[in-house]
Amino acid sequence: MDFCLLAGVGSVAELLSAFLIFAFVLFATYLTARIVGSFEKQKMTGRNIQVVESLRLSGGKCLDLIRAGDKYLLISESKDRVGLICELPEDVILQPEAGEQPGIQTPDFKKLLEKAGNVIRKNDRK
Repeated sequence: MDFCLLAGVGSVAELLSAFLIFAFVLFATYLTARIVGSFEKQKMTGRNIQVVESLRLSGGKCLDLIRAGDKYLLISESKDRVGLICELPEDVILQPEAGEQPGIQTPDFKKLLEKAGNVIRKNDRK
């Protein structure tokens, strides 16, 4: 009877140690990603070339608005190639408002809820 009890404690100890090792590896991966990400971000700041805005068209295709010095370029980007579409004058570029990050559009949650409510009401009527 005592042997069976000790065998159960060993199984719990193995399970606990496996869980702790998994948690440590997960934490180490998270920490490494944060450090590498901040290093890459620092490397990209203060340059003459900046991606102002990016729009994904489909799986591997997107349009990028790039500021190179004082020029704005619209380029197409796909898995196999990058091409210049046109050069845009600075006065047609909409600058982000104060506190807004360029290239990031935050959806209006109230409008999303209203739209969802309209769809639900329309489906209920049918």
